[in-house]
Amino acid sequence: MTSLAKTPGMRMGLLLAFFVGLWTVYASLTQLNLDGFGDMLENYSWGIAWEQGYYKHPPLFAWITAVWFSVFPHTDWAYYLLSAVNGAALLFASWRIAVRFLDPWRAFISTALFFFLPPVTFLAIKYNANSAMLPFWAVTVLFYLRFLEKRRLSDAVILGAFAAASMLIKYFSAALLGAICLHVLFDREARSLLLKPGVWAASFVFIALVTPHLIWLFQNDFLPLSYVSEQGDGSALIGLTSTPRFLAALLAYLLPVVLVLLIAILRNGRGPWFDAAPFLALRETLAGRALLWTGFGSLVLTLLLGIVFAVQFSSVWALPLYFAAPIFLLLLIKPGRLEAQKPAVPAAVVLYGACLLALTPFIYRQEAQDTSHYNDVPVQTIAGEIEKAWNARFDTPLAYVAGDKILASGTTFYSVSRPYSMQANSYELSPWIKPEGVAEKGMVVACFADQKGCLAKAEDLVGTKVQTHELTVPGFGGERRWTMRLFFMPPMGSSS
Repeated sequence: MTSLAKTPGMRMGLLLAFFVGLWTVYASLTQLNLDGFGDMLENYSWGIAWEQGYYKHPPLFAWITAVWFSVFPHTDWAYYLLSAVNGAALLFASWRIAVRFLDPWRAFISTALFFFLPPVTFLAIKYNANSAMLPFWAVTVLFYLRFLEKRRLSDAVILGAFAAASMLIKYFSAALLGAICLHVLFDREARSLLLKPGVWAASFVFIALVTPHLIWLFQNDFLPLSYVSEQGDGSALIGLTSTPRFLAALLAYLLPVVLVLLIAILRNGRGPWFDAAPFLALRETLAGRALLWTGFGSLVLTLLLGIVFAVQFSSVWALPLYFAAPIFLLLLIKPGRLEAQKPAVPAAVVLYGACLLALTPFIYRQEAQDTSHYNDVPVQTIAGEIEKAWNARFDTPLAYVAGDKILASGTTFYSVSRPYSMQANSYELSPWIKPEGVAEKGMVVACFADQKGCLAKAEDLVGTKVQTHELTVPGFGGERRWTMRLFFMPPMGSSS
C-alpha cells in the first residue's frame, strides 16, 4: 500500500477503497440475511414512503436507503456496499479532522485504525439509525472546526446543515450538538463567535431543515419519543444501572485498536511508549478544546441524558462516539515510537483483511447456527413466494403487504412489485397506506403459521372477503422448513 501511494491523498484513496471492498465482500460472504432484527429491510420500507418521520425514528437514514436503491439493485451485496461506503465516509471525515492535530503519517495511521474498531466495522455493516450517524457526526465536527478556524459563513451554513442531518437520523445526535453548544458558551475564545453572523446562520439553517420534522412530531403525538421511552424495563434507575455495562462496552471496543498499537510500538524498537504532552496540549488551542468537547463532552452528555430520562443504555449507541478515538490514542503515543517501522500498521490492516476473507466460510457456518430473532429465516425466498402466490391469483401488481415485520418489509425490498409495508399492522403508524387504497388494490397479510398474534391481527385487517393460502419454504441448507399463512384481500373488481 505504501509503496504505491506517494502522497497522503493517494494513500487515503487506497485505504478507503480497501475498506469499502473488504467490508462489502466480508458481509456478503458471511451473513445469511441482511440482519437478524430486520432493521435494514424496515429502513427501505419506510424510505420509499418519503414521510417526514416514522414511528420509531426521524426520516433521513430511511431516505438515504431509498435513494441508494433507486440506483443500485435490491440485493444484499448492494446494501452492504451502502454500509461500507457509509463507514468509509466516516474514515475520510475523521482523517480531515486528524490532519489538524497529527502529522500527515499519523493522521493516516489514525484512519487505518478504524479497521480494528468493531463499532465501525462488524456492527456498522448493518445499516440502521445507529450506523448512519457515523459520517454525519464526523462531518459536523469537521465543519465546526473549519468554522472556528476561518470564521467563514459558508462553513457555518454547512455546519448547520450537517447538524440538522445528524438530528434527522437519530435524536441521540443531541449529545453531539449539545457538546458543541456548551463549547461555544464556556470557551471564552469560542464565545466571541456569538457576536458574529456565522453562529446565527448555522442556527437558522439547522432550524429551517428540522422544522418539517418538528411539525410532523407535533402532528403525530411525538411517536418516536414515545418509542424511545418504552425501551428498557420502565425502571426510573435503568439509566444509572445500565451505565457501567455501557462504559465497559466502550472500553472493550477499543481493545483491538490498543493491541494493534502495542504491536506496532514493539516493532519500532525500544524506548518510552507514551507521552501525554501532545494530548494535554489540546487544551491550549481553540480547535483542540473543540475536539475535546465534542469527543468527550458528547459522551458525558450521553450519560447524563440517559440517566435523567431513565433510558436503558445500549452498546450500539457507542458507534458515532468513536469518530475521534484513534486521534486521541495517537496523541498519547510518544513521537517516534511508530515512525521507525512505518509499514507496521498498514501491514496489519492488509493482513487482518486477508485473514477475515479467508475465514468467511467458517464464519458463515457459525452464522448459520444462530437461530435467534430472524437470523435464519430465508427472507428473500419467502418474499418471492409471497409475490408468486399473489400473481397466481390476481392480475394487478401487489401494492400493499402487512403481517409479520420481516415478512412484510422483506417482500417490500425483494419483490419486483415493491409493495408498501404496513408498519405494526396499523394504519395509524403507516399513514402512506389508506383503507380506501387497500380496498381498491388489495393486500396480502403474511404471518408465520405459529404466530398467533399476527394471525389474529390478519383476520381483523382483511375482514370477511378473504382468501388464505399456506406456504412452506425450505430454510438455509434445507434442514428446516418455514410455514407461512397468507391472507389475501382481493383487489376491487377481481374475479379471483
